[in-house]
Amino acid sequence: MGEIGVAIDLVAFTLAGGELCVLMGKRPHAPYPGYFALPGSLRRPGISVDEVARDILNRTTGLKDGWGEQLRTFDRPGRHGEEGTMLVPGRDPRGDILSVAYLAVVAADKVRTEFGGELGWQPVRRLPADIAFDHREIIDYAARRLRSKLGYSSLGFQFLPEDFTIPELKAMYEQVLGISLNRGNFWKKVVEAGVIEDTGKTRPARGKPAHLYRFTNRAFGLLEQPDGHIGR
Repeated sequence: MGEIGVAIDLVAFTLAGGELCVLMGKRPHAPYPGYFALPGSLRRPGISVDEVARDILNRTTGLKDGWGEQLRTFDRPGRHGEEGTMLVPGRDPRGDILSVAYLAVVAADKVRTEFGGELGWQPVRRLPADIAFDHREIIDYAARRLRSKLGYSSLGFQFLPEDFTIPELKAMYEQVLGISLNRGNFWKKVVEAGVIEDTGKTRPARGKPAHLYRFTNRAFGLLEQPDGHIGR
């Protein structure tokens, strides 16, 4: 029985250009040279997958204490015939390698170009055609998970500054969900539900000053760290 390898892949999301984007770069070597891929690394002996994920987040964004959590394990080994011939390719042509994917949310300006591979933000709704491994499947799953968590957790506030306006809050939800929201319904479900509170401060805007709000840090009842949290 062959040894099973473990890859750790980071799905880092941000809001850039008015839409949800994911961090990707081009692979400099085989397999899939020149193809877009998620930042990742193979697990080395004696190092936990959480440690590897923290290292990838730091090397790509410079963040040592960013929010992130373990997303899911993706495992699709190749199928061989009786004579050892490959019948169905696996997720990684190098062999039987599963992926432990991590979900993170970071600011759009947190990209370390020295990581290489033309690392940058790719719009989730317009991903490149040439994506390596099963990374498109991983991104699709992560985006669905992100949108789902918006409804019952404080994750969406990771996209916002500490103080924000109602239009900025509404725009964040629309950009992540990819839909338009009715302002009246949005106010009722998010503002009146106690998710945010008025800071008493304002910001200059057209017409009258815009009120600034902040997350109450209690509305969702999720003060504990999410499972698999990789921040220190």
